[in-house]
Amino acid sequence: MAKNVSRAPKVSQPSNRPSKGIFAFFDKIFNMDRILGGEFPASQLRYVLWVSALIVIYIVSSLNAESLIHKIDKAKFALEEKRADYTTQKADFMKAGKQSEIIKKVESMGLEENKVPPTKIVVEE
Repeated sequence: MAKNVSRAPKVSQPSNRPSKGIFAFFDKIFNMDRILGGEFPASQLRYVLWVSALIVIYIVSSLNAESLIHKIDKAKFALEEKRADYTTQKADFMKAGKQSEIIKKVESMGLEENKVPPTKIVVEE
């Protein structure tokens, strides 16, 4: 004899998709079923994260290189300014040390230039 089994209403199978949380939110916004064929390739996540980390490292290193280039340019500019100041001051000191410039400064004090050339004193023993 056959047993009398009542049929239970069909219960829908729970989907693999989360119903709550951030992944459900992203799944609603970015529906990737057409591209991924209905399931998320978790095995590829490792490679995606690795490539993302490499991209971040590349961006950070390029930004650091650019800031270093800017610092080098500023240092070169400062060096050129100091070199120009040094050259100007050296030229001014060389000019100020000339006899004609010294005479101009000394005449205001009431001193005058000696017109007679110096004579050599010879002592015989």
